[in-house]
Amino acid sequence: MEGCVSNLMVCNLAYSGKLEELKERILADKSLATRTDQDSRTALHWACSAGHTEIVEFLLQLGVPVNDKDDAASKNRHEIAVMLLEGGANPDAKDHYEATAMHRAAAKDT
Repeated sequence: MEGCVSNLMVCNLAYSGKLEELKERILADKSLATRTDQDSRTALHWACSAGHTEIVEFLLQLGVPVNDKDDAASKNRHEIAVMLLEGGANPDAKDHYEATAMHRAAAKDT
């Protein structure tokens, strides 16, 4: 599959922006929405990283956890950051480098 970033198909679909196929798979097996891959990332992590707002919205509507650690905040995805915050994400949560989303945003060149 083109855009292969994960050992889990749902993560690859999320990263590649294939919403309909992702929906089909997750609706057939809801546990796939929160399953983690070899890097402990979920479909939500990969959708955020790639900037696929429609997939992020779908996953948030399913109630997937929004506070799993990752460095996705470093991708300059303002709209997705707002979606995650509105979905209950902790703005003070720290990633595996002990940095918050604010730290990550401030460190980026504009």
